[in-house]
Amino acid sequence: MTINEAYRSGIDMLKSNRLTDAEFDARCLLEFALDIDPTRFFISRSELIDVKKAEYYFTLINRRMNGEPLQYILGKWEFMSNEFCVGKGVLIPRPETEKLVELAKEYLTDIEKPVVVDLCSGSGCIAISIAKLIPDATVYAVEKYDDAFCYLTKNISLNEVNNVVAVQGDLFDKELLRDVSADLIVSNPPYIRKADIETLSDEVKCEPVTALDGGEDGYDFYRFLSSYWLNEFLDKNGAVMVECAEDQGDYISELFSEYSEKNEIIYDFNGLQRIVTAYK
Repeated sequence: MTINEAYRSGIDMLKSNRLTDAEFDARCLLEFALDIDPTRFFISRSELIDVKKAEYYFTLINRRMNGEPLQYILGKWEFMSNEFCVGKGVLIPRPETEKLVELAKEYLTDIEKPVVVDLCSGSGCIAISIAKLIPDATVYAVEKYDDAFCYLTKNISLNEVNNVVAVQGDLFDKELLRDVSADLIVSNPPYIRKADIETLSDEVKCEPVTALDGGEDGYDFYRFLSSYWLNEFLDKNGAVMVECAEDQGDYISELFSEYSEKNEIIYDFNGLQRIVTAYK
């Protein structure tokens, strides 16, 4: 079997399972199984595949057909041109979250030695990306759960950042980081309504429910973020930037308005509400 034949077979198998990105997924899995880069893939498609490697590739295809996220199978995923280890127990970095990092960079550029807190840090993709873009910043990455915290520390080492401090703790704990005054708080917290969890795709449900479940109405984390972190923890000239669902921006902005002078709702590349910013 040639590389191209394996590739086409993988596409057919994934399409039979109604996976919409069959070509992309099949190519990524084949490159992973063969340990080759995209350039090598395109120039070597007539080459024969070792039998054991072909078997391994189709094992990966079957895992994908069974609903396991591509990112978990590959074990790594790119975010802001940086690589992050991901797997069961941690939220997968998504491209729409990159806008949050870009806004953070823009805000922090003129602040000398800024202090940043990333709540619900997960893989650390936000915290680590900010730390690499703003080298004189100190970024506290707060994560509660053991599995996600393991990926967080692994990704700090992988990306060789020495200005990220991994903190295992619950953002609802008022003793957490008591001696730190932040110039910026960022977060991509759980915001799915509890009743909506069961309606999510099987693939999304592979991700930790603790990173998805925002309470009965989806706003549990935003309420505490507003009443405590924004009100008592943030520096008097600081800012908060949070990701949200497409129908949540107005309510979150209203929550934050009690403790901030200026709020703004930022839309993503699909024209949907995605980020709320608040400035004290």
